[in-house]
Amino acid sequence: MSPKLILFFLLFITQIGNTQVGSFQKNMEGAVLFFDQCQTKDQYLLAIAKMEELHLNYPKEWLPPYYISLVKSRLSMKKMLDHPDVIADEAIAWILKAQQLHNSDEVLCALSLAYTAKMSINPTLRWMSYEKKIKNPLEQAIQLNKNNPRAFTLKASLQYKMPMLLGGGCQKAAELAATAKNIFDRQKNEFTIYPHWGRPILNEIVKACLID
Repeated sequence: MSPKLILFFLLFITQIGNTQVGSFQKNMEGAVLFFDQCQTKDQYLLAIAKMEELHLNYPKEWLPPYYISLVKSRLSMKKMLDHPDVIADEAIAWILKAQQLHNSDEVLCALSLAYTAKMSINPTLRWMSYEKKIKNPLEQAIQLNKNNPRAFTLKASLQYKMPMLLGGGCQKAAELAATAKNIFDRQKNEFTIYPHWGRPILNEIVKACLID
């Protein structure tokens, strides 16, 4: 961990108990900035703790439960904690809570991701049960906002990772990935508290499928 990140890490810890100091915007900026740099289990757990504090203090805001779901989806898929199945269930519960506050294309993308985490525990046995729960939210997200790169990125990722016998691989994923890349390229890469993740996922597909 770099010295800069260590300093931010320590400041973040001291801030957890002082969530009510300052505006929601200011507190959210610190939490999302930390989220963007998370790599280890302990960092992700701290990000969850901060977002839970924000949710308690600002229960009508959708972003804290949204980010909690994202983190839990990652922890489950990366198997960073024991009982990833339970963590995936928690990711689903949190994004459904966010959806009650703010039903949008971004929430639908995170909902698809949470169900993907649940399916990925045992893809062979669970794909048929979770396919529609994973794919339908992405189609709905695209209908709501055709300029959301995360919807196309997640669709491309699913297509890329699907077995060749089921139509997976680069051939079908490339077009989706190219669409996502074009949208990302048109957007300014500036910090915001609103959803802006997805580039690393997309870059993996772009590199593997040799997309210009």
